[in-house]
Amino acid sequence: MTTKRELVEAEDKSWHALAERIDRVADPEAPGLNGDWSVKDLLAHVAAWHAVTTDRLECLRSVGDLGKAPDVDAFNDKTHQECKDLSLHDVRVMSGAARHRFREEVALVEEPIDEHLARIIAANAHGHYDEHIPDLDRLLGSA
Repeated sequence: MTTKRELVEAEDKSWHALAERIDRVADPEAPGLNGDWSVKDLLAHVAAWHAVTTDRLECLRSVGDLGKAPDVDAFNDKTHQECKDLSLHDVRVMSGAARHRFREEVALVEEPIDEHLARIIAANAHGHYDEHIPDLDRLLGSA
């Protein structure tokens, strides 16, 4: 069984690994991270998934149901289009706020956490960051 503490600790460790790489990128707004995405686009993408997962966790807490997850590809495309013209500063602020809100909502999840819910949380936190770390490593030339 997964605990909130385990989820939060795993999220924190992986976030720091992701953030350390992001901080080393010379031009976070330059395309080339993953196709035409920039590091700024990646931050907006992660923030958007934090926000949608937070909304789902709030829904679970208030009405007892997570609701339906969005279609991944459609959500990613929509988020990219909506956020591509934001400034790096605005995306960093959005990212920090979304992560903070996500972590607050995870802290409110009732234990014991069933494995399905633990997988959803992990997939939108440390599991998600770990998906993008190899892209950053390639960009940084360390892969």
